[in-house]
Amino acid sequence: MALLISVTIFLATVLSALALYWWLEGRREALPRRFEEIVGSSKGDREANLSTAAKWIGKLRMRFATTLGGETELIEMLSGKDITGSRLLLAQAGYRGIEAYTVYLIVRWVAPVALAVLAFVYGKFSGSPSRSIFIITVSAGILGFILPDLWLRLRIRERIEEITNALPDALDLMVVCVEAGLGLNPAFIKITEEFRFSSPSLSEEFDVVAREMAAGKPRPEAMRALADRTGVEDVKSLVGMLVQTDKLGTSLAQSLRVHSDSLRVRRRQRAEEAAAKTTIKLIFPLVFLLFPALFIVLLGPAFIHIFSALLPVGK
Repeated sequence: MALLISVTIFLATVLSALALYWWLEGRREALPRRFEEIVGSSKGDREANLSTAAKWIGKLRMRFATTLGGETELIEMLSGKDITGSRLLLAQAGYRGIEAYTVYLIVRWVAPVALAVLAFVYGKFSGSPSRSIFIITVSAGILGFILPDLWLRLRIRERIEEITNALPDALDLMVVCVEAGLGLNPAFIKITEEFRFSSPSLSEEFDVVAREMAAGKPRPEAMRALADRTGVEDVKSLVGMLVQTDKLGTSLAQSLRVHSDSLRVRRRQRAEEAAAKTTIKLIFPLVFLLFPALFIVLLGPAFIHIFSALLPVGK
C-alpha cells in the first residue's frame, strides 16, 4: 500500500511538472509559429488548400517534435539543412522523413513508461514483495529507455556491414560504366538498378545521390551527404577521392579502378581477419560446452567401473 501511494505521488509530481512546463512554453512565441511567419508568404497558397484538421495536425506534430526533439533539429528538419543528432542516426539506419523521426521520439519516451507500468501491474498481480516490485519497475523503465537506441544502433551496424561488403562490386560496375563513356550520374543510376536485390541499402543510397544531382544539387554536396547518411568509412574515402578527382581534373576511370582494387583488398583482409578470430571464438564453447560432455561420455563408464571395483574393498 505504501509503495502504491509513493508511485502515485511520483506520477502526480511528474505530470504536474510537465503541465507547468507546457504552460510556460505556451506563453512564449512557439518556434513553428515564428517559422511560419518567416516563410508564410511562400506557402500561403498551399496552406489555403489544406483543411482545418490537417493544419491542426501539422501544428501538433511540430509542437511535439519541438518539445521532445529540440528546436535545433526541428529547424534542420524544416529548412532542409544537413541533419544531425537522432535524425542522422535514423538516416544511417535507413529511416528518413518526419514520420520516422516522430515515431522514434514517441517510442523513445513512451516505452519506458509502458514497460514500467506493465512491470508494476505484473508485480502486483503476482503478489511479489514491495521491494521486488520497485526494483522490477525501475529496471523495466531503464530497459525501455535503452532498447530503442540499442535497436537503432544494431540496425545501423547491419546496414553499414551490408554497404561495406557490396561497395567494391559497385565500384567495379562504376569503372565499367565510366570506361564505356557514361557519366557519373548514369553510373549511379546503373548501380541503383543492378544492386536493387543484392544490396537494397546501397541501391537506395546511390538512387538518392542520383536524384539529388539530377535535381541540381552540386556534386560535392551530394557526395558528402551520401557519406553522412551512410556513416561508412569506405564510402567517406570514396567521396573524398571523387571530390579530389573532380577538383584536380584527373582520370576518373583510373582513380576508380585504383580505389576499387584497394577496397577489394581491404574486404579480403577483413574476411581473413574474421577467419583468424574464429579459432579464438571457438575456445569458449569448446571448453564450457563440448569438452564437459565429451569427458562424461568417454570417462564416465571408466569411473563407474573403478568405483564399482573399489567400493567393495572400501567396505
